[in-house]
Amino acid sequence: MEDCYFNRQNKLLHPKVGRMIENVRILVVGAGALGNEVLKNLVLMGVRHLTIVDFDAIESSNLSRTVLFRKEDIDKNKALVSAEHLCEMALCDAPDITGLDGNLMTDFGKAMLFLQHDIVISCVDTQRCRAFINDWCVRTRTPFFEGGFEGFSTSISFFAPNPSFIQKSNGKAIFNLPSDDGLFPDYEEDFTVCLREEIGQELFDTKRNSCSGFKAKDTELVKIPTIQCVSALAGALIATEVIKYLSGKDTLRNKMLYYSALTQQTYIANYKPDPKCTIHQEHTSIEKLPYDPEETMKGLLGRIGGLYPGAQIILQIPEFIISGQCTCCGKPIQIGKLASEVYEEERWCKDCRNSCEGYQTKMEFPNQWLRTPREISVNSDPGILKLRPSEIGIPPYDILKALIVKDDSFSEVYVALMQ
Repeated sequence: MEDCYFNRQNKLLHPKVGRMIENVRILVVGAGALGNEVLKNLVLMGVRHLTIVDFDAIESSNLSRTVLFRKEDIDKNKALVSAEHLCEMALCDAPDITGLDGNLMTDFGKAMLFLQHDIVISCVDTQRCRAFINDWCVRTRTPFFEGGFEGFSTSISFFAPNPSFIQKSNGKAIFNLPSDDGLFPDYEEDFTVCLREEIGQELFDTKRNSCSGFKAKDTELVKIPTIQCVSALAGALIATEVIKYLSGKDTLRNKMLYYSALTQQTYIANYKPDPKCTIHQEHTSIEKLPYDPEETMKGLLGRIGGLYPGAQIILQIPEFIISGQCTCCGKPIQIGKLASEVYEEERWCKDCRNSCEGYQTKMEFPNQWLRTPREISVNSDPGILKLRPSEIGIPPYDILKALIVKDDSFSEVYVALMQ
């Protein structure tokens, strides 16, 4: 029966492509208007394995631009609702569709996201998240598609490593998709260009920081003006390019397709390497270790050190704030967040914020923050070394950056904590 659902498609595509559509693992980041259209198209074409990430809740204004949401879904998480409705819509047997409610950049391990998926599709609307997706796709050699729209215009791009050498699971080299075993191969070469050539080298994380260094509430969030048809068009274009890519017929690699509905004109721009862009020039290797949820930081450093006998291992991690003290009353405050995710108002306890007039001007107690250092080695604070990675903001199945210091020289390596 399943073949009947896709018989029109199967007349167009080689059987090898059908097997790849069934087996390919795709991560879609963002389940708004564009994400809805991409996901709907992929599921109707028979894609079985999908992971969807979004931290946002469904609003009433979403309903006119999204095919997967209903009125009764308002205030529910976009990723979870999308996964639920896609499983109902799927025509293939036993769809493997998962929704993740959270922030891609802080809540989930990068090994789980980028190393365990074959293709990433970016449907986000912030430069910071676009840069994050780009950088980790480049580091893990994961092909990715990127789309955006505004008003009556849309654009999509596709980036992948140099295709001159791809390695199958059995070690055999192939040079073109589709793969005869239906499984997505691993790229052995690097990206030549990436999205950074368009968006630049910035960190894109300073806009919401206050003078305290913590995040300020963004009260002027701008909603992009558009109509439903434009996001639907962008979703159709991306899904079409995904199937073309799996067929070995992609034509948009390292390019941007731009379409203006007002003028009915289409442009294709070629990306050229930018000497200022260094991310796709990184040649840092990725070591893989099994993830142990009960392991301490000291134990993890020891295991990494076992890969490099005689070397000192220094892990570089984002700053994590364990706890603090209310500036107004001195009451202890449990934070438990990355410093980049702490809002300025969290410098005061909830009681002072709710009942103490002018609490922001009372500085009776200095800020006392218990923070993790940005670098951790076996010589770090023993109290930090006793903690598990999850207790200092490192999610399960993450990828960590390590400095390997030996004989007055150092090198960099990424360590992926795998299932």
